[in-house]
Amino acid sequence: MSRQYFGAALIIFLLSYVLMASSKWTNNIFYAFVALPGLVFLIKERGAGLFSNKLGLAWLVFLLWFLVPAAVAGDGQFYKHILYVTLFVFVVAGLVSPDFFRSEGFVRALFWILCLYIYGYAAYAYQTGVFGFGSRVGLLPARLENVIYASIWLFCALALAMPSWARNRRWVEAFAAVVLSVVAVSFVLQTRTALVGAAFLFAAWACYALWRFPRQTAPWLLAFAVMGCIALWLVKDAKWFHNLFARGDSYRIELFQVMVGEWSNCGWLLGCGVDFHTDKLLSGVMPIQHPHNIFVAMGLYTGAISLVLFLVVMAMTLVQAARLRDPWGMYLACALVMLNFDGSKLIGNPDELWPLVLLPAAVVLGRVIQHQQQRRSSF
Repeated sequence: MSRQYFGAALIIFLLSYVLMASSKWTNNIFYAFVALPGLVFLIKERGAGLFSNKLGLAWLVFLLWFLVPAAVAGDGQFYKHILYVTLFVFVVAGLVSPDFFRSEGFVRALFWILCLYIYGYAAYAYQTGVFGFGSRVGLLPARLENVIYASIWLFCALALAMPSWARNRRWVEAFAAVVLSVVAVSFVLQTRTALVGAAFLFAAWACYALWRFPRQTAPWLLAFAVMGCIALWLVKDAKWFHNLFARGDSYRIELFQVMVGEWSNCGWLLGCGVDFHTDKLLSGVMPIQHPHNIFVAMGLYTGAISLVLFLVVMAMTLVQAARLRDPWGMYLACALVMLNFDGSKLIGNPDELWPLVLLPAAVVLGRVIQHQQQRRSSF
């Protein structure tokens, strides 16, 4: 019964990112329906087998390390953040059935809900004049207002759902999903970060297909390349297409240099502290909110040790996902590639990084635990 409960609670939690008007409701849902019951059940089930494998122990070491920067900062709020992140990861991994997150209904619904969210609001915005047709829809409604995170999540969901579509030969739905995703990030949201993720995902699919089915794949890749060239030729003179690249690198290179420089000044080992804010300006005029890079943020705020531990946990997770042929591994890989250009603190209140990084990593951990238990029961 607990597995069904936490599955339903997590669905409500994820939907709150799209439907709720403020982060407060998202936080309250997590605290009341996931964190507190999760703590009770994890104690009752004595860890739910989370620490019987190397990946679970790596997660434990990674999360416990954050007690050091918390103690250095003397920030009681950060201790709470560590606890809630820990509970989220371990509840997903230990108290929810791994098959729930891999069901055809879940993976298809995740993609189409996000797609409807983006296109539904874009249609409304175009109709009411909030944004002109062809201009960038720069802000979405409700909790998931950041268009960059929304576009990242859309492509992660596409990566997750594609194996199900291919397995069940839903080629029309799969093709429509790819086209809608590309149009969403290139025309509607105009987020170049997601285009990097698209390139990574399509290249991974192409390499896998060529490896498994070389004769059948080559003609299809040629056909898609021709269609892509035709599409680019048709839009090459469009204003929105030029605007997509007119923003330069959005100061990402300068931002990277500034934030890594601040990290170096504070000390590589422990970083600048969890509450650090730089007073430097981009091009001498623009304040810096955060590093826009999940890896730099990890090192800047909590030091090189946390970054190394994070890389170890992510590498172990991706290796296990590949070994178990888990599509959540591709979801996570896509997220990490795109969050190299847009991402901040991983340890904090529930935010967009939870469904983009913590959720897939925890789901893979849950599959590892399930696989281990099945092997033991077979002997």
